Amino acid sequence: MYPILFSFGKVTVYTYGFFIAVGFIAAISYVSHILKQTKSGVLTRDELYNLFFGLIISAITGARILYILVNFNAFLASPLDIFKIWQGGLVYYGGFIAAIAFFILYAFKTKKSFLKMSDIVAPALALGHFFGRIGCFFAGCCYGKECALPWSVAFTNSDSLAVQHVHVHPTQLYEAFANIALFVFLHFYNKKKHASGMTLAFYLIIYAVMRFTVEFFRGDFRGEYYLGLSISQIISLILFISGLALIVVIKRRIITNK
Repeated sequence: MYPILFSFGKVTVYTYGFFIAVGFIAAISYVSHILKQTKSGVLTRDELYNLFFGLIISAITGARILYILVNFNAFLASPLDIFKIWQGGLVYYGGFIAAIAFFILYAFKTKKSFLKMSDIVAPALALGHFFGRIGCFFAGCCYGKECALPWSVAFTNSDSLAVQHVHVHPTQLYEAFANIALFVFLHFYNKKKHASGMTLAFYLIIYAVMRFTVEFFRGDFRGEYYLGLSISQIISLILFISGLALIVVIKRRIITNK
């Protein structure tokens, strides 16, 4: 669509990078608002900023590394493209895994409850991801398979990463709308009394189903397939099972503490 937001002299602002930034700002603003509103004391303002700074760095690094691994042969031909993340090329699951690893390490070092923090952060994750997928749409990455549906889209901008002048599924928007719906659900679920960690469990389960489904409509290179499933679908299955396992653990803990 519009990969370049605007150019000023030699400075170019890419739409993808802009929306990634908006997503991070929206996520941290949301968590900050919730902490003020609930006065839960789960995180102080400084702790929140430290946490999100680490999450941002780890998420971008992890997302880029997984993208490079999936498209390894392409980067062998042009190694310098590894650093051009402003043009697109981040795999969400890579960022998610790296961010979760940092999150757990942060909770361990600060002696904070990972599950309590995750309940607040999970909705923000879906909110930030919504903006990230809007950025994908403008950049043309993560595009869908060819189709003739009324809502299909054709990318015509020569700077777009998508196939040109072919009507395809707007898979970026499928996932964007699914993420904003997930955000709304988790936000209102958090308002109800629930055991710590349940919000994270629901995020893992619901997002895994969403991503697994959208993968069937993706038309961009998906890397190697195993048993007919893409790498992202395999990760989705792992996260789905992890979410169910987390619910079982939480329920058992509740029964044990009674």
